[in-house]
Amino acid sequence: MRVLSVALLAPALAGAQSGHSTGSGQGGSGSSGDAASFLGTGTAEDTGAAAGGETAASGGETGTTGGDVDTAAFLRGEESNQPPIIAPPEEDPELQLVEERDKSYFLVGLRTHALFVPGFLIQAFGLEEFETVFGWALGPEFTYRRNGFDVVASIWWGSYPITTPSREDGDLEDETEIIKSTLGLVWFTVDFISGYDFEPWVSLIYGGGFGIGITTGQVLRNEAYRIAGGPWQACVGPGNPPTPQDYCEAGGHYGPVPTKAKGIWPVYPTIQGRIGARFKPLRNLVITPEFGIGVPELFTLGLRINYMF
Repeated sequence: MRVLSVALLAPALAGAQSGHSTGSGQGGSGSSGDAASFLGTGTAEDTGAAAGGETAASGGETGTTGGDVDTAAFLRGEESNQPPIIAPPEEDPELQLVEERDKSYFLVGLRTHALFVPGFLIQAFGLEEFETVFGWALGPEFTYRRNGFDVVASIWWGSYPITTPSREDGDLEDETEIIKSTLGLVWFTVDFISGYDFEPWVSLIYGGGFGIGITTGQVLRNEAYRIAGGPWQACVGPGNPPTPQDYCEAGGHYGPVPTKAKGIWPVYPTIQGRIGARFKPLRNLVITPEFGIGVPELFTLGLRINYMF
């Protein structure tokens, strides 16, 4: 059957060969190789050479683009030198915020909070008249953190200024006094805080702590007077100013309260519970707003900012 095919195609092949003979000998050789490859009579080397010639010709026509080179290399089983078309996925930024298990972290930063004690709660302890106490606190802190549990050591200063009229239950109106406080406390505290992570960057935190505070400042206690139901004012001294009622009485209180007096302690203990949120916008930055309840600071609203390493 192959002999018959060759006989039928021989004239056409002869004409093609004579046409190529007017050109370069190299071109004729390529054409005969192609015909032999088509008929299956050529050798493997002839077939490979023909394929190489077609690839080279294709590359010449298209300007030998990178895509054609890569395709040819792929067909020959060779590795491509071109970069991959699909870039590798970028790293998720939240993965940088994830803390490793069983690894210790350390934080240094500042804490501050505002405190308030409502007047009606103070009056519940035997005072007929007393205003709400406001104060604030500020200080550095150091945190040891491991597996989501914090141990926070801090030294901070709290200021508790107030000027208010005060009178005990059952006292007459002319026994009202003006209390002016410049008290402050230097606190040494330790807090133990745990939490629940919603995401690597936000957590619910809860815990508590205790400590002691050293008293600074003083409390001034003066007899008070008022005229025609007006605001209470501090007396300058006994009988000064003169008033229709004996407000500025002799033998009253005029001046600082001794630190050993009832209700004024040189050292105060403290215990407090807290709840809040822990935000971690960056790997090394932690911001924690929180709310606390305790004694002697009854209600506090605080903020802690720390650098973690």
